[in-house]
Amino acid sequence: MSFIQAKDVPGLSGANEKVLSRIWRAFAGQPFDDDKLKKLDVPPLCGAEVLVSFAELREEGWIKAVKKAWGERLYFIPEDRLPFLQEIFFTIPEGTVDVSADATEQEAKAGLALDLFNALVYVSRNEGLPLTSKGTVHKKHVSKLEDTDSGITGTEISRIGLRYAHEEAYPPRAAVLLDLMLNLGLVVNESHSLTLQEDALKEWLELPEEEMNRQLFQNMMGRYGGNQPESQHFRRLLCLESLKADAWHDVDRLLEGMEAAGMVRAERLPSLKEEARGWVRFLAGAGFADSGVSPGGSLLIRWKLSGRSLLKAEERALDAVNGIEGFLFVQPDYEVLVPPGTPFTVRWQLALCAERVSDDHMSVYRLTKSSVTSAADLGMSPGEVMRFIERQSASGVPENVANALEQWGREVGRTAFAEITVLQCETAEEAERIARHPKIAGRIHRLGPLFFAVQPDQLPEIRKLLTSFGLPPKRGVGGFGQISGLPESGLFAMDNGKNNPNRYMNGGYDPISAAGIVYSGRTVHFYEPDQEIPDKLSLFPGITKIPLMWTRDWRSYHSSTAREIMELALDWRAAVELGFESGKKKFIPKSMLRNPWRVLGELYEPESSTSSPAELSEEDWQEMKLQLPIAP
Repeated sequence: MSFIQAKDVPGLSGANEKVLSRIWRAFAGQPFDDDKLKKLDVPPLCGAEVLVSFAELREEGWIKAVKKAWGERLYFIPEDRLPFLQEIFFTIPEGTVDVSADATEQEAKAGLALDLFNALVYVSRNEGLPLTSKGTVHKKHVSKLEDTDSGITGTEISRIGLRYAHEEAYPPRAAVLLDLMLNLGLVVNESHSLTLQEDALKEWLELPEEEMNRQLFQNMMGRYGGNQPESQHFRRLLCLESLKADAWHDVDRLLEGMEAAGMVRAERLPSLKEEARGWVRFLAGAGFADSGVSPGGSLLIRWKLSGRSLLKAEERALDAVNGIEGFLFVQPDYEVLVPPGTPFTVRWQLALCAERVSDDHMSVYRLTKSSVTSAADLGMSPGEVMRFIERQSASGVPENVANALEQWGREVGRTAFAEITVLQCETAEEAERIARHPKIAGRIHRLGPLFFAVQPDQLPEIRKLLTSFGLPPKRGVGGFGQISGLPESGLFAMDNGKNNPNRYMNGGYDPISAAGIVYSGRTVHFYEPDQEIPDKLSLFPGITKIPLMWTRDWRSYHSSTAREIMELALDWRAAVELGFESGKKKFIPKSMLRNPWRVLGELYEPESSTSSPAELSEEDWQEMKLQLPIAP
């Protein structure tokens, strides 16, 4: 069964297509250098033909290059060309697509987007993640990131052999969440703490969940998993167009097809199968696919959304959700049900004013006095909580819940400290109570009906006094908007009506070049792009000085000239056409023997891609001609 299709790559000659196919099978999208290129065997082409085709592939954009500081080049097939090439050069083996499953090993979980979202909420509630002197997140916060009730687990992540910084400090799940937050630019290292970046966070939360999944999947494909070419081939072949969503596909048959196509060595196949099992289970933990077993015991995968659609880089518009309301279902027991498809901007608001109970097909939160108090500390007043819940409730707010929210609003967040150390009251009555308090009056100065200036060194003591007689201030310190009535620019100002460019959809974010803690193995982005393509004549030093008849005419030559031609062919890695009594044949010399001189190499029958080893002396042929892929 042939696994190389008869399709042609548009615009490529037969030789160039052979070389591109061989490079794709040998390296996938991984970088390679000149030494590895020269070792490639592409029958029936000689080394010179391979190098000329390679230069033409670079000219046509099929191969890109970067240059290291000392001048060495690294080559690679561009990421956007790989999906097309795998459709051209690989045929799905029979029995791979749409097979029956004996059992589902693991269903896809709620999804990595939700895991990341919950981690971001935790960072926000804690006003960042402080770092130790070694530059790692404190252990108590790492433990919280590692905890999971329904999301991806450390066991599922450890199956893919992820390597990352500070492995001794970070368990796998915490490492992935920290890596993604850093790589996506959602947190940055500022003043010995990982701090949320509000502009990036808003743009991320404004993405539809499908787009979040696409961004996360492409991030994983580019940065996670083994760096060997066969590993990258496997991960990408799982995303072939014919492996549709909602159907079972045989992963073991796919791997056997890779072996038949020369993309993985037979001795490497067992370890690649084990690696594949780890990757499929990882995809299930991340919410992209189910894993299963066939009646014959083969590993199966069933995509929730096809891998090809997750990999597509296409023009997409940001769906505005501003003004769309009624996503939540508020229950009389204070639980709030969050159905699939709820925008993450709505989830964010809810997560900061309610306690998360569980995540599954539907997320569940619970409203409590403590959660409303925490929301006030984060800048969302009880009144805003009430208005948000009423606006987003699809079936109305039960009376007992509305009454509780109103009561909690009278008990929490009634005072707050602004950045200029101004004490703000909610009502004139509360301000009068404060002004008459004998232990406070000497420590404050009244600025107006609701405001008092506070001596900075007296702030802790005043906080205690206010709490003692029922007016506990918020923990945080507000900004100018808090006392001016102007809109705050904080995390609750999710204005989806603005048509600002979104970095995650307009090319402003590149997961490969962005920072993170995972060692991706991809280094080409560290080097300078190399647009300089050598002139093809430079591949054959001294070509303009050789006699023209050597490459133009069929002739018999004196022994010394014939040997000189063979030596030149060896030096240039070129082929020689030889005339025998049985006809003309292509000969690719590999080495020379002396006394008497002979040449060892591969001899090709006319119009054939198969060769046989040969040891020839000058008496074995009648005529010869140096065969070059370009004219001298």
